[in-house]
Amino acid sequence: MVNAALTLIFAKQLTPFSIGMKLSVIIVNYNVKYFLEVCLHSVYRAGAGVDMEVIVTDNNSTDGSCAFIREHFPKVILIENADNKGFSKANNQGVAIANGEYILFLNPDTVMPEDFFSKTLAYMDAHPRAGALGPRLIDGKGSFAPDAKKSFPSLSVAIFKTTGINKLFSNSPYFNKYYAVHIGEFETAPVEVLSGCCMLVRRKAMNEAGGPFDEDYFMYCEDVDLSYRIQKSGYENVYFPETNLIHYKGESTRKMTLSYVRIFNEALVTFVKKHYSAGDARLFVLFINIGIALRAVLGTIKRGLKILHMPLFDALILFITLFGIKEFWVDHVKGMMPIRIESMYATFPVYILLWLLSLYFNSAYDSPYRALKVMRGMLLGTIAILAYYGLLPPEYRYSRAIIIFTGFAGTGALLGLHEILYRMGILKFVPYDKLPKKAVIVADEKEYRQTAGILDKVHYAPELAGRISAETDGINALSGLPEMKQLLYTTGINEVIFCMNQLSYIEMFDQMECCGTAYDYKIHIDGSQSFVGSNSSATSGDLYTIDRRYNLSAFAQLRNKRMLDIGFSIFSLLFLPFTFFLYKNPGKLVTNSLAVLAARKTWVGYAKDVELGKLPSLKQGILPPYNILPGYTPPGNVKVNINLTYAQRYTAATDITLLLKNFRFLDGRQ
Repeated sequence: MVNAALTLIFAKQLTPFSIGMKLSVIIVNYNVKYFLEVCLHSVYRAGAGVDMEVIVTDNNSTDGSCAFIREHFPKVILIENADNKGFSKANNQGVAIANGEYILFLNPDTVMPEDFFSKTLAYMDAHPRAGALGPRLIDGKGSFAPDAKKSFPSLSVAIFKTTGINKLFSNSPYFNKYYAVHIGEFETAPVEVLSGCCMLVRRKAMNEAGGPFDEDYFMYCEDVDLSYRIQKSGYENVYFPETNLIHYKGESTRKMTLSYVRIFNEALVTFVKKHYSAGDARLFVLFINIGIALRAVLGTIKRGLKILHMPLFDALILFITLFGIKEFWVDHVKGMMPIRIESMYATFPVYILLWLLSLYFNSAYDSPYRALKVMRGMLLGTIAILAYYGLLPPEYRYSRAIIIFTGFAGTGALLGLHEILYRMGILKFVPYDKLPKKAVIVADEKEYRQTAGILDKVHYAPELAGRISAETDGINALSGLPEMKQLLYTTGINEVIFCMNQLSYIEMFDQMECCGTAYDYKIHIDGSQSFVGSNSSATSGDLYTIDRRYNLSAFAQLRNKRMLDIGFSIFSLLFLPFTFFLYKNPGKLVTNSLAVLAARKTWVGYAKDVELGKLPSLKQGILPPYNILPGYTPPGNVKVNINLTYAQRYTAATDITLLLKNFRFLDGRQ
């Protein structure tokens, strides 16, 4: 139930006499500063001439969102929470101070055209029984997002949704009723449920329905609950495809993690218990829990295969290679007695596992893919296997040559088959030498030069092919806007960057739908340092920004740093009997090595006694990230720059170099 005290507040506040303007836009933000920038830019453009207010409730973002809003959008009414209140409660905080006859609940990762409010408000004014309205949703590639219109979760709808059966029969009105496929994509019609990412609500209808969002829902299904209550109050929820809205993180793009499945279905259970009879609710909950279990198992298998498909393929290739080399060596080279099957059972799995672990820790499975990583991983794996081989009992040591030749042959087989299967589209990775994307910028000449200058500071940005004129003539440009589709196709352009100074969002929407999903699209606002978009219907949005990026934030680099810490600690302890004379306090070296092994410290950390700011967190370092010179300590400003460079450019080789340079100081004296 909606909190009783909250209902009284809204009942008091939502009387006709308290309405002071036409529209209140409420946006809940959490750590999506650059997406929010584009969202607000489009909202204010669409709201030109509309009597409206914009309220942003920030759920304790740590990316500087609040300061950014105060500086760049001073008209926004900002509510700053000290913790994450959740979607429902944060929206309700906005409603509590809103003055609009209509309230638009809007996600921050959305973009609207200039005619959005003129069309939607006109429809709502002309149809007094319309309690809520939702537009046609598209993703960042311009594809229709099905969660724009949905149905209430009946037992069958819930089962098909929670088990994923609706995806198998996406065009079936019965199996995929959840996405209301019985209503056409371009058909204006009443639906049961509208998406909470963009929900224009008549305040009077919301008041009669018992208030805004039910705070029992922290995330998901709050839009289902509100849609249900509005319909029960005698109003209609209208799907309105006469205007579009980009939603970068639509329901179809959310990663189907176990956490998502659990939270979504818990919200579904809350809805069922609230609105269904006790008997129906118990049956519902039983089937939903079965669906959760089934979806969790299938999702785990799917995610596991997605992550492990390349290592599993490599394991198969290495096994075939190892077995083939063994047969050839035994039968045709040495003429040996056959190797006992028990020996192969005991050794083959370990050999293959050591090769795979070596490939993994040498970043062979990290992006970008590079043949050198595979070669290095196989070489070090072969050395590790030979060391392990020497520790085996005599009955398991059948031939070192088999291991060595398998290492060489396996390297060649992996590299060759990786390339072939990549070309066939079976293995998907980013090659190290892959050419950067080619992009065009839709802008006037001045905007183009400014935008190109910003992109030049982003090392992962695409290669610029030139400018598309926002006008029709295309003077001093590759082409004008009307010929852009033909130009993109014939020149092999991959990405389009829309500069929104002279261009309208309506024109941008039209061009996205005209050119289609074969291209990536980014939005750049005049004066902004970011380029916002989504390069895939399977991603939740991405951006280019000249904000600092840190290698030490990458999982692969942190993994390599940790493995180096462990390996060097073991090395230090094993060779201490031979190196103790180098240290004034050998016992401290032992303590340091054990602390690093226990993950309480790291061998190389940040320089001490200076402000770290927003650098990625690290354990306390035994050594600083610079060459130690006894009797000299770098000034504070130099330490700050050294820390910044270390975080930005870190690789395992950085630590290796520093460890070798500062080997005498591993006992902690500096």
